[in-house]
Amino acid sequence: MSTDPHRLRRDSRSSEGLTPANEDWDQLRTLLLAPEQTQIDELRDRLDNRPVEPHDVSRVLPEAFAIRGVSDQQISTVLTPYVEQGFVTTLRKSPQTIVDAIAPIMGPAIRQAIARALQSMTEAFNHSMDESLSFRGLQWRMEAWRTGRPFAEVVLLHRLRYRVDQMFLIHRDTGLLLRHVAADGVVVQDQHVLSGMLTAIQGYVRDSFGASHDQALNQFQVGEWTVWVEQGSRAYLAGVIRGTPPASLREKFRDVLDQIHAEQAEALVSFDGDAARFQVVQPYLEQCLQAHYESPPPRSALKLWILGGAVLLGCAWWGWTAYQAHARWSHLLVQLKAEPGIVLTNTTSTWGRHHLEGLRDPLAKDPSLLMTEAGIDPSTVSALWASFYALDPQLVLVRAQVILKPPSTVRFHLNGGLLVATGSASLEWINETRRLAALIPGITRYRDEGLLTVSIPDLLTRINRTAVHFRSGSVAVEPSERAELNAVVGMIQALKQGVSQSGQQVRLEIFVSTDDIGAAALNLTLSQKRAEAVLTALGGEHLGVLTTVATGKAGQRSVTLQASVETRSQEPESPRP
Repeated sequence: MSTDPHRLRRDSRSSEGLTPANEDWDQLRTLLLAPEQTQIDELRDRLDNRPVEPHDVSRVLPEAFAIRGVSDQQISTVLTPYVEQGFVTTLRKSPQTIVDAIAPIMGPAIRQAIARALQSMTEAFNHSMDESLSFRGLQWRMEAWRTGRPFAEVVLLHRLRYRVDQMFLIHRDTGLLLRHVAADGVVVQDQHVLSGMLTAIQGYVRDSFGASHDQALNQFQVGEWTVWVEQGSRAYLAGVIRGTPPASLREKFRDVLDQIHAEQAEALVSFDGDAARFQVVQPYLEQCLQAHYESPPPRSALKLWILGGAVLLGCAWWGWTAYQAHARWSHLLVQLKAEPGIVLTNTTSTWGRHHLEGLRDPLAKDPSLLMTEAGIDPSTVSALWASFYALDPQLVLVRAQVILKPPSTVRFHLNGGLLVATGSASLEWINETRRLAALIPGITRYRDEGLLTVSIPDLLTRINRTAVHFRSGSVAVEPSERAELNAVVGMIQALKQGVSQSGQQVRLEIFVSTDDIGAAALNLTLSQKRAEAVLTALGGEHLGVLTTVATGKAGQRSVTLQASVETRSQEPESPRP
């Protein structure tokens, strides 16, 4: 229960003998001022003990940020990490929201950048085409090759009258860079360093010549660049120009600078180092990025006719070359399709390169030879062949010759799938051929009824029975005797084939006989000539056997043959008497 201080004072006073009137006065004052006193007590307690509520802070937070942001950058430093983190979080959660927000800004900027790039590329291409076929263009191509620059860049440099590469807007009092723009394709160094260099040069020239603050350097040369400086009351423009600019360009600089001073007068006066406020002047500076090129000389009609004729000749030559290449390729495909043992499954041809796929018998003709015959370089053709056994009669017959290895006295004939062997051969070869013939692809049957079976003794006996008769005094072989000599040649070949596997060789001895009429010397000469005639009729050195000539008995006008088989020990020797 609370105690009223006024009542205590009243009681104390009563005890001291105060009058009842004073007591009434105190009671009246208490009744009149008690509510206000209570409110004052509550306010004092709130100020002394009650904590600050968020609702109360929210009322003054914006004004607090504004006041603190003007005095220093501490509040910006404190809030930056939280703002960045919040932006990253928002971007991850809803990137489409950010895209929708910046699309109205980025879309026009991107379209403008693309339009400028295309315009610049078109101009460079037009300049390059204008000078590509002229004598001056050839000189510029040599310069581009020598310096390593692109040909389009060399053309622009030679035809360029002037071009403003960079524009600087610099605050005059502080020397700080307010805004900077550069032309497309210009390599920009540190623009702040360049602006500081311009300010330093201005101050150095002014101090060196004792000039006043209103007097400044307006132009200077740096290599192939000219720097124009246009002074203003609060800022100045500096333009980096390549080439020889006209005087009207300086008027353009002056107009732009005056416009910037008129629109940004307050910002220039109260500039405190923050150049973000001058972003709005960038379109004005971009208006100063002008360029002017020398107009190309008018093309003469002769040059146009020459160019048109060259283009037509080039097109005609290309068309004729393409037609010939296509004709050669078509002819090659026809040959490959008609060639036995080759089957094409896929063919392609693009820009001088060809590709083939198909099947090829190992015994078929090499496709590279067909390509060379057709006039096509085999290195331009990539071929992928799969092996298979073709059933063309000529390839089947060749396959039989390769596998069976028949002697020269045997002849093969193919009739459909029937292989017929004729001639004469040894019994061993005949038996082996009967076993292997049915295994050859393309051969279904084998017949050798017309093949004579000969043995080495039989062949020797038949050869040794041969006798060639001559007329008296004649050295010419009679036509009636030639048939028998031809049969001897076949038997000798069969004999050679029979003894080849045993490492032996055939020796043929020719015995010559004459009658007893005439002188001995004449008969000896006649014997030698008859022996040579018989040997020539048998094939001479092409017979491939050892030959020996001997003189037979007198009283006969004939030549007899004596064949034998001996171990191979020496090369065939010439006939000797």
